[in-house]
Amino acid sequence: MQDPPTRRVWAGLSFQSIADELMRMAMIWLAIDMVGAAASFLLFGNLLAAFVVSILAGAVADRFSARGTMIFCNLGRAGLVFTPVALSFAGYLTFPTLMIAAIAIASLRGVYDPALQSSVPRLAPTQDHIQAVNGLFDSTHRLARLIGPSIGGLLSLLLPVIHFLTVSAGAYALGALVMRRLGRGLDEPHGTRHGAGIRGAIERMLLGFAIARRDRPIARILAANTICLIGWVLGITLGIPMLMANHPPSGFEHQPLVALSCVLAAYGVGDFLSNVWVANRRPADRWRFMFTGYFLLGFGVGSLPLPLLLGMGIFELPAIMAIAFIAGSGGPIFFLPMLTTLQTRVSGADIAAIFRLRIALTSGSMALAALAGSWMFEWPGTIATVIISGGLMATTGFVGMMSRPPEMERAPPEVPTAPGSGHH
Repeated sequence: MQDPPTRRVWAGLSFQSIADELMRMAMIWLAIDMVGAAASFLLFGNLLAAFVVSILAGAVADRFSARGTMIFCNLGRAGLVFTPVALSFAGYLTFPTLMIAAIAIASLRGVYDPALQSSVPRLAPTQDHIQAVNGLFDSTHRLARLIGPSIGGLLSLLLPVIHFLTVSAGAYALGALVMRRLGRGLDEPHGTRHGAGIRGAIERMLLGFAIARRDRPIARILAANTICLIGWVLGITLGIPMLMANHPPSGFEHQPLVALSCVLAAYGVGDFLSNVWVANRRPADRWRFMFTGYFLLGFGVGSLPLPLLLGMGIFELPAIMAIAFIAGSGGPIFFLPMLTTLQTRVSGADIAAIFRLRIALTSGSMALAALAGSWMFEWPGTIATVIISGGLMATTGFVGMMSRPPEMERAPPEVPTAPGSGHH
C-alpha cells in the first residue's frame, strides 16, 4: 500500500466492489418484486453474458491498456446501472428492461476482471509482492460482501430500493475517476503476437485454451475451479438460503431470514479472516496447500445440514454458523495461491487470456448449476443437494492434494514490470 499506483487501483476497486454489492441487492429485490421466483433467470442471464463476453473479448481486448479498460468498464457500469432509474422515472421499468441492463452490466466483467488481474504483475515486482497485492484486492472484494449489505440496510431507511442503483452509479463513477489518476505504468497495451484480420482475432480469442493445453498445472487449476464453483452455487449461493427456508433451525421457524443472515455472516467472517491469514503465508508446497482449501470448503458445506439431521434443538443455529465459518475459511486458501500461480506462470497478454478463459468456464458452469438447482432442490431435495455439493468440492480438493503435477516443482519465470510502474 506504500506504492501510489497500487493504492489508487485499490481505491478504485473499493468503490467498484461496494457498488457491485449494492447493485446486486437492488437488482434482485426489484426482480423479485416484479416476477417472484422467476427472478432466478436474472442470475442465469448474468452468468451467460459473462461467459459469452469472456470468450469473445480476446479478439480485441489486449489491444487496449489495463487502465483504459478499467476506466471504460466503470464508466459503462455507471451509465448502465443508472438506466433502470431513468426508466423508473419514465414509467417504463419492467422485468425485461431490468434484465437487459443487468446482463449488459454483467458482460463488462469479462473485460474488467482480466484487465485487473493482468495489471497485478506490473504493480508488483516479485512473487511475494504479487501474493500480497492479490490478498489486498481479494480481501477488498470479500469485505465488500459484508459492507455492501450493511450500507444497503441503512439506505433502505432513507431511500427507495431503486435509488440503490443511483448510489451504485456514483460509486462506479468515483472508481473510474480514481483509476484516471493512475500513472503511466498501466497505460501500455499488452500487445499481441498474433496477426491482424479474422485469423488473428480467432487466435487471440482461443489463446487461453492454447495456454491451458500446453500447461498442465494451469489446466488442472482451471478444471478444479470450474467443478467447485458448480458446488459453490448449489451448496452456498442457492443452498444456504434454501436450507434456511425449507428447514429453519429450531426457534427460527418464523424467522428464517434472521437465521439466513446469521449463517451468511458467519461464512463471510471466516472468508475474510482466512483471506488475511493466507495473504501472509508462503507455503513450501503451494499446490497441496491450495487444494486443502477446496477440501475444507467442501467438507464444511457438506456438513451444514448435520445439526438439523441430528436434531440439536436450540444449538442448531450456533452449530450451523460454526460450520459455515469453517467452510468460509476454505475459499481463500485455494483462491489466493491460484491467482499467484496463474500470474507467475504466464505474463503479459497471456494473463488476461487465462483469466478470460477462467471467467468463461466458471460462468458457464455456474449458469448450468443455477438451472440444475431448479429441479435438484425438488429431488433429491435441499439437504441432499447441499451434501452432494459439499462432497463434490471436497472430492475435488482431495484429488488435487494427492496429484500434484511435477511441473509445479520448477521455478516460475521472472515477472517483468512495466516501465513507470511503482514497486512496493
